[in-house]
Amino acid sequence: MSEIKPNESAPAPAEDNGEEKDWAAAKAFFDNLKTHKPRPPKPRYAVTIAVSSRTLFNMVAERKIYEEEDLTIERFCMTGGQSPIGYLKAYMTNLYLSKDSEKVGEAIEEGIAAATMFMPKTEMQLSDTQLRVAFDGDAVLFSDESEIIVKKHGLDTFFEHEKEFENKPLAQGPLKCFLEALGKLQRKFYAKDERLNCPIRTFLVTARSAASSGARVLKTLRSWGLEIDEALFLAGAPKGPLLQKIKPHIYFDDQMFHIEGAKELGTISAHVPYGIGQKYNRGKLIESEKKE
Repeated sequence: MSEIKPNESAPAPAEDNGEEKDWAAAKAFFDNLKTHKPRPPKPRYAVTIAVSSRTLFNMVAERKIYEEEDLTIERFCMTGGQSPIGYLKAYMTNLYLSKDSEKVGEAIEEGIAAATMFMPKTEMQLSDTQLRVAFDGDAVLFSDESEIIVKKHGLDTFFEHEKEFENKPLAQGPLKCFLEALGKLQRKFYAKDERLNCPIRTFLVTARSAASSGARVLKTLRSWGLEIDEALFLAGAPKGPLLQKIKPHIYFDDQMFHIEGAKELGTISAHVPYGIGQKYNRGKLIESEKKE
């Protein structure tokens, strides 16, 4: 069969020229729209945060953005009331936030950073140019191994233990991988010599004392190749007033009395239900309280 070639000398119909102009105009219009809405990065280059619908639409400011400015939700799953935990790894989730503590516990067991959200009655004014994230140390960024010693053997034994194992890194806790994900984004700004202009700032807010038990924490972070912008050692002082000064967008802690103290002073807090601290309330074993 012979190939039929178009007559190159014949002029294009006027109708075709009109369609091409219309297509060019439409393309230019949509290309212009794209400049106002950045394309979401691929999951492996982004920090992916999964938020339950009950948590998301309980946030007044976030709901307002969604209703008034079209907050774009790129991915979602509808599970008909079933647990969404099985989908989190498929979505390459770096952090899962929910109102359901049981689902949060399931996520942590699957190795996913997760926490239960608690909103204050009155929220403080937060930065809109820098994301500020504050973490507790033991049983949050680190394992609860040191906290077990405090609870079972007291502070003196704990101080001796930390001095003896100062150069041995702590095991990782459930939120270490989230700090790691934030660190990857921060390093992109550091590489461009824009450390001071980085839109992410991280804080360690721990009840540990800097003199007696702080060195092991800092050496552990260094051994992981991770940085914390500010490390604050409170030596047992209340965390709420300091968080009020930091003004983080979210604060993670494993003990509810710290969450309650932060929440009372306007800090959005997230409880990490992990470790031996879940068996205690303000230093007292919960089972003992029930018996009393």
